[in-house]
Amino acid sequence: MTKRTNKEKSQWLELALEVLVKNGPDALKIDPLCARLKVTKGSFYHHFKSRGRFIDELMQHWLEKTTLNFIAIAEQEASGLAKLEKLDQVIASQNIEAEVHIRAWALREPSICAVLEKIDHLRQSFLATCYQEIGMPPAQAQQVALLSYASFLGLLQVYPRPTMATCLEISALSSKSLLKDYI
Repeated sequence: MTKRTNKEKSQWLELALEVLVKNGPDALKIDPLCARLKVTKGSFYHHFKSRGRFIDELMQHWLEKTTLNFIAIAEQEASGLAKLEKLDQVIASQNIEAEVHIRAWALREPSICAVLEKIDHLRQSFLATCYQEIGMPPAQAQQVALLSYASFLGLLQVYPRPTMATCLEISALSSKSLLKDYI
């Protein structure tokens, strides 16, 4: 694919995330999306052979954007603690509002559940690896990773919604208290 084609595909996927957040998954219909981008259905089908393929690629885009890319940036740091701090900085600097909507959508769309399982596994594995680098035993590191991750996701569900900085700070409280013997 050319750079232009990749850019155009990325525009479709970013628009889909925006529409998902503002209007929900039922609004991810081909005709309204084409109208928003001022293109024909042919453009949609050039990039995505079906709506199902579009949803699959949207979920892959989300995985790459908010999991693989975030982890890759954090991995550049030298220590487990520095990686965790960098990850928090990256998350705080990005718009991840679609996370809540994707998880709600997964309740009625099984194909999304499979991608969320992969995302959750990758994210928790990264956290556990960081905790192990700090000195925590593997089994405990996995438990703390699950606790911290579940806390963060749960905070995204609270209304009124706390700021992203507050979500990150609160979700880190329990892991930091369990890490105090290692740092």
